[in-house]
Amino acid sequence: AKFGVDVVHAASASLSEADHDFCFALLKRNMESLRLDAGWGFNDSGERATLRDEESHFLILRPSGQEDAAASPAGFCMYRWILEGECTVLYVYELQLTAEYRGKGLGKFVMQLLELLANKHKMQFIMLTVFKNNDGAMRFYLDRLKYSVDETSPSRCAVDDESSYEILSKCLDKELLKGAVQGADDLGPRLRNVALN
Repeated sequence: AKFGVDVVHAASASLSEADHDFCFALLKRNMESLRLDAGWGFNDSGERATLRDEESHFLILRPSGQEDAAASPAGFCMYRWILEGECTVLYVYELQLTAEYRGKGLGKFVMQLLELLANKHKMQFIMLTVFKNNDGAMRFYLDRLKYSVDETSPSRCAVDDESSYEILSKCLDKELLKGAVQGADDLGPRLRNVALN
């Protein structure tokens, strides 16, 4: 198993209580202070409801050879299939790793798996939201994985110039990429316009 983990795919309804509890606890540990600092707040019951929503899908990252089903995973990813305007999107809601698994390439590997999954299901984009105060995540997605600030992000549409987050996206649709303006520093809007015309 790559990175010493096995990746288990599951819909929210099929996750065990132990896995739901793990996902919530890791989300709270990793994100509560970032969300509070960003002015979003952190509501335990609301976060649990999001994780349990029937539209939520998970990749659970289990240390390889883990015999005990109750033992803690290495992390998780939660995503949903959505429509953004008229574009099909795999939206990544959470990618959370435990401290000992960070900085080893596992996050990049999971995002590559999501790209393969999105391509298999003919999704046009992968999108996600990142807090501006999460410097490591911003660098990870923009620099390492080559995401762009999406046209729907508050900083791009001037709805709220002081927003605490960015919406990032990556186009996976080869036909849209063919019609994009080459050499542009951000293809997002041009790709959307091609998709809608």
